[in-house]
Amino acid sequence: MSVNKQFNLDWMFECPDAVLTCSTLECGDDTYLVFGGHDKTLYLMNEELNILDSIMFDGWVRTTFPIDITKDGCQEVLVGAGDGNFLVVKFVKGINKLAGIMNYKSKGKVLCVTAGDFTRDGNIELIHGSEDKTLKIFENIDSTEPKYVFYYDSWVTACVLGYLKLLNVNKPIYGLLIGTKNGMLQLIQFKEGKPDIIWQKDLGSQINTIEVGDVKNDGFNEIVVGTDASQLIIFNSEGDELKSITLEEGRPISLKLVDIDGDNAKEIIVGCADGTLRIYHNTNLNSIDLELKWKASAENSIKIVSTMKDPKEDLTRIIVGGYDRSIRCICDLEWGKKPPLEIPNNIVETQPTEAEAKVEKTIKFETIPTNIREYIFKYLIDNKIILSIANELEKKGYLTDSVVEEFQRMISEKSDSYEKITYSVWTLPEDKIGLGVAVGTPAKKGKKLKPVVIEQEIPSQKGGALIDALKKEPQKTKGKGKKVPKETITEVNIRTIIITHLEKQKLIRSKTKLVDDLVILGYERAVVEKQIDKLRMEGVLVYSRSEPKGWSLGAV
Repeated sequence: MSVNKQFNLDWMFECPDAVLTCSTLECGDDTYLVFGGHDKTLYLMNEELNILDSIMFDGWVRTTFPIDITKDGCQEVLVGAGDGNFLVVKFVKGINKLAGIMNYKSKGKVLCVTAGDFTRDGNIELIHGSEDKTLKIFENIDSTEPKYVFYYDSWVTACVLGYLKLLNVNKPIYGLLIGTKNGMLQLIQFKEGKPDIIWQKDLGSQINTIEVGDVKNDGFNEIVVGTDASQLIIFNSEGDELKSITLEEGRPISLKLVDIDGDNAKEIIVGCADGTLRIYHNTNLNSIDLELKWKASAENSIKIVSTMKDPKEDLTRIIVGGYDRSIRCICDLEWGKKPPLEIPNNIVETQPTEAEAKVEKTIKFETIPTNIREYIFKYLIDNKIILSIANELEKKGYLTDSVVEEFQRMISEKSDSYEKITYSVWTLPEDKIGLGVAVGTPAKKGKKLKPVVIEQEIPSQKGGALIDALKKEPQKTKGKGKKVPKETITEVNIRTIIITHLEKQKLIRSKTKLVDDLVILGYERAVVEKQIDKLRMEGVLVYSRSEPKGWSLGAV
């Protein structure tokens, strides 16, 4: 991203593949990033840029939306995938893991997801629009079928909920805005027990993104729309166009309305298809005089713009990512330097009355598979097929646990073809890694770390958590007189990574899990297993059959 004196790049995180979506997940006082894209995996990352967990899907992870559905102080994440799967993923406190709790299969790609109390009954509805030209509304996470289905004549490409004040209504409505591929913009409210279309407009070009927020600085919310005609259009709640901005550089495909410089006024953050990031601001009250504050550029299309709070420095940071396979965190350097605007608060988020609200009940949930292999594995378990196979293999001398572990390994590996992707070498200390390996991590403020990138032909795989190293084995030289070393650099590094990994994890339940944690980094399974066996023979690794069962470091 090009250098600009008006913003600062705090850190950059290199991802396994193109990033299509990124959301901020809040749990109590803690904040996490959930992101995903072309590698069909949703990642959970903490503020220290450590990957805590990942979940594999059957299609590209295209869109996400965080909201606290279970009312436990931790947000869940709605996920839309390229194979038509609409899922809800729960962040499990304590173990910092993600678990699927709802899954519904549509026809065609899921292109937008959102959630909120649309029906004003005290319940969170779940909403998604997709390539099958429908918008579906689910009553809750227990729903197996949508309660409402809206049909359109083209793909539903954008959907968002927001408070809007209509002229003939005293209280703001909680409206649902829909955008389609053919350019239709529609506002829907829930009235007298059913959805009601308030207005709709034909913009003549695909709607890529919609956001609701106060950009006039008058205390009321406006509607900001990005279209394929390279236009940023601002409407009032009645659907009247207030302003149109033509972007010469590229099509707006991602939007965020948030105060990034601390003056109480929301800026418009726009990510474009040509890699341009544009920031618009309004320095006046009750005005639509938006000006370009600053802009920057990346090498490829910016698919995501998001924000996250930095409680330590009391400012808001911008999160940017896309097809360049990276996530960047930047901040506006004007934070706290501009005089705050006295913007009235005319939009109060209304809650349903007691008469309208349902009796609140405790939400119960159970984890569900998030991809077809996990569904197959669940079926094999539920129908005791794996047990039957294990019984047969026991006759040949195999243990039941070994059979189950082998099935778990099979479902954890992706079947994708090999593709060239770029990784960064994560956070393994320089004195802990084998000969010839440079060490680095995404640059973060206050840390002097050397970024290193290694390119490698590597399959898109998911096994365990991403750990702290990656090293490509050097090419073997051909010809006579060239001796292959007894132990390669890669083997030395594998041993070191295993030891460092167990120092952090203390205990890993199975050998398959330990192997998968290194296979995901590109090492061959046979080489990893060989090093584990060597370390066990040397007494460096031990396996305990008594509780707590698992692999740990020995006393040597």
